[in-house]
Amino acid sequence: MSLSKRSAYGTAFVAFAGALFCALNATKNLDAICITTGCEIFKDISVFGISLWWIGTALFISLALLNLLKFPTAALFLALCAVIIDLGFLLLMVFTAPCVPCLFFAAILLLVLFMQCSSLKHPLRLFAPVATIWVLLVTPNLFATINEEIGTWAIHGNKQADVQVFFSPSCTACKKLIPNLTKDNAGNITFYPIAETDDDLERIFVMQKALNDGMSMYVAFNRAVRATPADISIPLMTRLNYQWNLFRNKSQLASIGVTRIPVLITNGVPKSLLATGQQQEKTGDTLDFTEDFSGCTEDGSEPCD
Repeated sequence: MSLSKRSAYGTAFVAFAGALFCALNATKNLDAICITTGCEIFKDISVFGISLWWIGTALFISLALLNLLKFPTAALFLALCAVIIDLGFLLLMVFTAPCVPCLFFAAILLLVLFMQCSSLKHPLRLFAPVATIWVLLVTPNLFATINEEIGTWAIHGNKQADVQVFFSPSCTACKKLIPNLTKDNAGNITFYPIAETDDDLERIFVMQKALNDGMSMYVAFNRAVRATPADISIPLMTRLNYQWNLFRNKSQLASIGVTRIPVLITNGVPKSLLATGQQQEKTGDTLDFTEDFSGCTEDGSEPCD
């Protein structure tokens, strides 16, 4: 078998692998690798009602057939056009949010282009400029993915809870809010501490220790508020770990333009906010975060109530 035939078969194999990858994404069989917010943004994008993943499947199948049928020039032109279009998509992700499956797609497509360029006399003259732009666009997406995976640090609660609360033990408003939220049931709330003063780290350390000892968030927070920071000794490595975790939380708030705490982020709204006038008269001004939450999803698979 000649070198050109081996190259064509090898390129066709990679293209078929790309088609399989796209088809699995189109049928939602690779949702496990959708670990970033960009997946939620881009998964339902379609052209004339056709999912981009099915279009990607057709693209890779076409590239594979063109190589098997010995049309290298047409295959090279198609791969080059596809990569150029995908560069625009990579740029879009830089300014929105990274999508891990989309990055895998971009990598497979670039590999196919590289293998197609092997038929040229000077392959790097075409491939090098395209690959350089590709790397420049993929790099910030990779960093954004890593940053999103590092995420925030919750001192208490499930990260999938309907309510997220960012607070500080030294914040006057927080001292009133946190006991009100935790005195009955805080199971539907996730708490993210923020260090607003130099003493907050020691107070948060006391809170974490109380939680580790099996105390409720209500008791742990009150212990932190009453603690005397000067009497608390924290090992160096533990202190550094806490400083890093608290920095992550503060960075998250800064990224969405928040400058004051406490901050409450809800996934939907408590049903008490949607109550009728008579129902509100019965409940008064109390906002119950332990009740069911209502909201709408983009896919419309659940009733919007």
